[in-house]
Amino acid sequence: MDNSSPSPKGPIAVFMGGVSRERDVSLRSGSALVAAFARQGIEVVPMVIDSWRALVPDLLAKKIQTVVLALHGPCGEDGAVQGLLETLAIPYTGSGIAASAICMDKVLCKRMLRDAGLPTPDWSLARVSDGEVHRVDHREDWVTAPVFVKPATSGSSFGVFRVSSLEGLEDVLRQSAQMSESGHEEAIILVEQAVTGYELTLSILDDHPLPVIEIQPQKGFYSFDNKYTPGQTCYKIPPDNVDSVVLTEVQRLGLEAGRVIGCRGLYRVDFMVDMDMRPWILEINTTPGLTATSLAPKAAQAAGMTFDALAARILSGARLDRCCIGY
Repeated sequence: MDNSSPSPKGPIAVFMGGVSRERDVSLRSGSALVAAFARQGIEVVPMVIDSWRALVPDLLAKKIQTVVLALHGPCGEDGAVQGLLETLAIPYTGSGIAASAICMDKVLCKRMLRDAGLPTPDWSLARVSDGEVHRVDHREDWVTAPVFVKPATSGSSFGVFRVSSLEGLEDVLRQSAQMSESGHEEAIILVEQAVTGYELTLSILDDHPLPVIEIQPQKGFYSFDNKYTPGQTCYKIPPDNVDSVVLTEVQRLGLEAGRVIGCRGLYRVDFMVDMDMRPWILEINTTPGLTATSLAPKAAQAAGMTFDALAARILSGARLDRCCIGY
């Protein structure tokens, strides 16, 4: 059954802001979309989300026909707002409830990828509650250093640390928990095996892979500052360090990962390629950033697509889910 929405006959809304740590990034993504729709003569209502209580009456009062989601992080790309819009029968952009929830939870996503036979780095888990670190799994040891420590349900590299020695790991776990969405409350922290090699990202639009980008931070890893500060990271299209055979495999794995999880619209699959040229899937982002430094617009531009054209394609994919994971 095709639930795709035709061109909206009434106003569309762009949801941005929200209540997560990624609010500022979301505001930039949403503002870029609003400007793109306005340039194309589309009746667009920017809706900055500060509280969810007034949202439903506001949507109904404005007679919104379609919602373009530019919300990042929890309560934005974790299935919650998608479920609300499903209940209201208002088509929205991006992945549905199940895929959004799965990809927001890095651990659940990695488990599904591994169960499907797709390569993802090994990991251990910790639970941090009131400053106390508890092991979640029952392995004898943590994965081998170096590792990346990251909150299970945060984005934009908030609370991510690269640890070269497991000495002092518990202190880093506490720092990561403090920077997670949970803050002082209980947080699940992923301790992921670091892959030495080359970082790539693949944006996928309506089941079509866009050009692969190689990410080369000038210093350190692809942290929040390196992501959003112009000039601190080089982006190579095509990549410098991998050949066409590897790129074809990255595209195949990215499309398969999206199919396994049930992603749709515009989403992004992040990879590391090790020194033996084997790709490893790190995570999937179901609502990629659309800021001036974001990756998906760069990939679209490399494919010959203007930002306005990208925005129009995102809008054209708005639909209701009414199903779970698509196989």
